[in-house]
Amino acid sequence: MLALEAYTRARVGRSDRHLVRLRVSALNGCRYCTAMHRRDARKDGWDDAALVAAEDWPAHADRWSEADLAVLRFADAVTHIHGEESVPNEVWDAVARHRGGSGAGLVLMEAVTINAWNRIAVATRMDPASLRGVVPADIDPAR
Repeated sequence: MLALEAYTRARVGRSDRHLVRLRVSALNGCRYCTAMHRRDARKDGWDDAALVAAEDWPAHADRWSEADLAVLRFADAVTHIHGEESVPNEVWDAVARHRGGSGAGLVLMEAVTINAWNRIAVATRMDPASLRGVVPADIDPAR
């Protein structure tokens, strides 16, 4: 896991990383990872509105560029596995059009990485209050 984490951190841009990690952690209901990635996005200048818009992008789609929406739709498709058609061709093609073929592969690895971390954090009952630098709003799952 640590090698995969290092690989994606070195190759996936911060904006895409925040989009994918916030959205996937929200979809998976991982309070620990959601709190951590809210904190990390704030460090990079994201405000509360951006955090909410990433976590619940369908309700805030007008906030995002077509490239960002392609990444968010792709993260959703990778997270919701429903057989062979889980990631429709048009979803893959859109992310590849905006990020290139290798970039689409990197966004895929980012989604795989955070999905795995979410499962580890949920299974081991990691407590978001144990994170340094989080604020109460980062821990509140209803926000």
